[in-house]
Amino acid sequence: MKLSESQRAQRAVVVVKKFYPSGWYMLPINILSVMVSWHFNQSIFWAIIHWIFAIPNLIYRLLIGSFKDGGFMEIINSFI
Repeated sequence: MKLSESQRAQRAVVVVKKFYPSGWYMLPINILSVMVSWHFNQSIFWAIIHWIFAIPNLIYRLLIGSFKDGGFMEIINSFI
């Protein structure tokens, strides 16, 4: 059975919604990702990209060690 273009697009949207979290609980994660992005890049372009890909961005920052030695609290305090 061959799917039409719109059916394939609808199926792709369902897959993305199923595997990428969304909802009200993502707002603090997105805001934190933008704060981290702005701290390291000072770029609106990268802040928008990191808003879209918040979870992978934060995982990447954790893996490369951006938050060690009090770096996380330094980022938070710079915005307060």
